[in-house]
Amino acid sequence: MAECRVCKSSTTQSGYLYRCLNSACGAAHWDKRAVMKERLSDPEVLKLVLETAAVPPYLKDQASHFVYILRLRGSSNSVYVGMTGLHPLERYLNHLRGHKASRVSRSRATSLIAFEGPMTAKKAAAREVSLAEKLDAAGIQIFGGH
Repeated sequence: MAECRVCKSSTTQSGYLYRCLNSACGAAHWDKRAVMKERLSDPEVLKLVLETAAVPPYLKDQASHFVYILRLRGSSNSVYVGMTGLHPLERYLNHLRGHKASRVSRSRATSLIAFEGPMTAKKAAAREVSLAEKLDAAGIQIFGGH
């Protein structure tokens, strides 16, 4: 059993996805090495990876947007803040595989540490900015969040 990359607690594994069992942490991370061996450009393979990991499917709805925080490697004090219409675990996987991802999130994201939602796109856009500002004020280096 792998340990949580954030709090070092035990995790549970579903396919290539590990979720922290510590409810106070709740982080999740993909086994990037294993995931990158898959042909994720094939929609059927991507769908199977997401289903095996028990990632909720995309729901096209007015209130289907999320704001999420990715922990970044290289500094214990830096995060990526983003907004998505996908489930945050699917969006995190897209960052890892380089699909519509910034260089920072593609190369340095180590875990999904938090997310909020679902909410409307307008509310998510405002929350992304306010969350980034709040974390910045707390002395955390922010990437994304605009």
